[in-house]
Parts: sequence; C-alpha cells; structure tokens
Amino acid sequence: MTSTFYVSATVSTDGNFADCTYYQNQDGTGKIIGSTFSIPKDAGQCTFASTFDSPLLLIGATFSTLGSNPSLNSSNFKAADTSGGVAVTMPTTYVATKGVVLLFSDREVVDNLYPSSDPQIINDGGMITSAAPTAS
Repeated sequence: MTSTFYVSATVSTDGNFADCTYYQNQDGTGKIIGSTFSIPKDAGQCTFASTFDSPLLLIGATFSTLGSNPSLNSSNFKAADTSGGVAVTMPTTYVATKGVVLLFSDREVVDNLYPSSDPQIINDGGMITSAAPTAS
C-alpha cells in the first residue's frame, strides 16, 4: 500500500481556492474519489505531490491532528521539497487522523496562494476503496 498520492489542482470558479483531484499515479491515472487517504500504520508519513500536468503548483501544506488545538508553527507546516512533494508526518504507534490544507500557486508567478479543501489522512492500514474504475 502506498503512502504517496498525487494531486491535480485548478483555480476554483470564485478564484480563491484550489479545486483538487487526487490520483494514485503521477501521470494522473488511478483517480481517487473523495479526499480521505488511508496509509499503513507504520508508514510514518504521507506524501502529496503534483501530477505532471497539474495547472497549479503544490508549494506546501499545513496539517493538524484532528481533535487537537489548531495552530500554525514549524511542526505542522511543510514547504514542498525540491522534487515537489510535501511529506506529512504521521505517528507509527497509534492510529490518528490528520486534516491537511494543501497550498498551491500559479506555476509561472506566485501572485496568489490557493488553499485546498481539507483532505484527511488516517494511518489505519485500510485499503484505498474509492478508486474510480479505469477505462480499458
């Protein structure tokens, strides 16, 4: 089971947010319906990265364990790494759910930041059950 998921994002119709579609593969195949991502309990992290053809560029993420006090500090914000991925740390000794806000910008000029709606990560070791059927 993977702990890396790929996202294609476009600017929402109101121009304020990123509308996101998630995939199992960086080429935009294996569409995932919904925005809850299950990873192995011992994975230690979940990584989001842009698909090859995403109109917006993933530049970072903020995240928090659901049920804890919301805050923004160095322990719950990550900039994208040089390969364009954002790794969200997860505990390995207990099951937890984290809410995530992915941050995007235009690819050419960073003139606006576009936050995503809140995907969730849970390290319960469950299977991805929301993959859309692939065309044959």
